[in-house]
Amino acid sequence: MKNYIAAKWKSLRAWSSATWAQGQMGKTRVILAWSALVLVATAPFTWHISSLELELELRPALKEPALLCSQQQSFDAIMDAEDVTNQALMENYRHQPEILAGIISSDSFTRRDATALRLEILRKIAQGHCLEVTHGDPVKVNWTDWPSSDQAQPFSEPLRVQVTYQGQRYWTYAGSWQKATGKAVAEQDRAPLQVARIAPEGRTQSPPSNAESAAQVQPTPKLSPVPPFARGESYAQVRVVLMRDGWQPLISEDADKCMEDDSRCQGRPEMQSCSGSGLAMCRFTWQREGQRLAVCTAGENEAKFYSVCE
Repeated sequence: MKNYIAAKWKSLRAWSSATWAQGQMGKTRVILAWSALVLVATAPFTWHISSLELELELRPALKEPALLCSQQQSFDAIMDAEDVTNQALMENYRHQPEILAGIISSDSFTRRDATALRLEILRKIAQGHCLEVTHGDPVKVNWTDWPSSDQAQPFSEPLRVQVTYQGQRYWTYAGSWQKATGKAVAEQDRAPLQVARIAPEGRTQSPPSNAESAAQVQPTPKLSPVPPFARGESYAQVRVVLMRDGWQPLISEDADKCMEDDSRCQGRPEMQSCSGSGLAMCRFTWQREGQRLAVCTAGENEAKFYSVCE
């Protein structure tokens, strides 16, 4: 075998020398031949390297679930989610920076912003566009896709990376993950897994779990009291879903009177106020087992869901 390889190597070198001496065309033929030989010889090694995957785990300090979405646009929609009350405050006081600074830095403003963000996440989960995973879920990434530490820039948008979860490809924030260390995260430090409510279409959407043991060690999460409705969804459909979920209209003594020709509030005793200017917003209030929920709609002719408001 060694003699055969040596003979072939000697023959190849002789051919290369003779062909190289034939001028520019000969040199080109030699270069192409050696390039093809290198490509064939290294192909198996290259394929093996490109197919290697790294196992990931949530960072130990992360006590929130990590979000996986099938499309990057879902992350954009989540990050763009805004609370209607905060929007109105910023619009009303945009020429009064001192007042606006106090509003933006208040706890209530921050809570409303966080609620709007969480609502959009729940909506994406209910629609099947995203899911949440926690410590112990088998997430993997191709080693060539994993970002190096110098890719993260201060004050820049979080890096997104494609990962594999249960055989499907998703996008996620790279900063939520680290390479697997094999060290188990203490139960009290694990991120809670959010279970989505029943979507308006009537299908249950909940993030899959990879192990029954993980479900056993974690307390059963409570359903969110705030349904993940889509902006622009008909309020008539919103009412159906709310009542199906056990919410009841909350009648307020100081509510505005519904005008006879206003189809937005006719037959809806939960209406607290309706405006005919701007976005033509209405506010509807609901209650369930001591909880209260205010739904804001927009639209002059038809009330359409805008946001959950305080």
